[in-house]
Amino acid sequence: MTKIRLGMFALVLASLCLTGCLSHWFLESETRLQVENATEDCTLIAIDVISEDGSSVRPWIHEKVLPGERSHVVETDWVGKFNLRFKFVDAKNAKDTIVDTQSFEIEGGSLYLMVEGDQDSLTYRFR
Repeated sequence: MTKIRLGMFALVLASLCLTGCLSHWFLESETRLQVENATEDCTLIAIDVISEDGSSVRPWIHEKVLPGERSHVVETDWVGKFNLRFKFVDAKNAKDTIVDTQSFEIEGGSLYLMVEGDQDSLTYRFR
């Protein structure tokens, strides 16, 4: 009877080891981001992830989010500290691009980011 239980335990353990990285069972590695543009005069046109040295840029959200609207939810596999670059244009004029870079600690899961303020001062907060 003990050999059967030991064999079953070994079989279960082997199958668990073949399912992938065990850290994904305990840590959320997928990040889902939705952004609400709570400004009155800025249209969000992009959110990019920039490397620490600035040599590479990866797009995260690339859609126009008008004042008062929300973006689609975009899922990525990023967890850690990142520099996010936000690009805005004047909602009425759309000539000048406003670029703002902020550093965030992203822990995975579902994130809802509100962008508030105006062209002179933008604030970012997660809800």
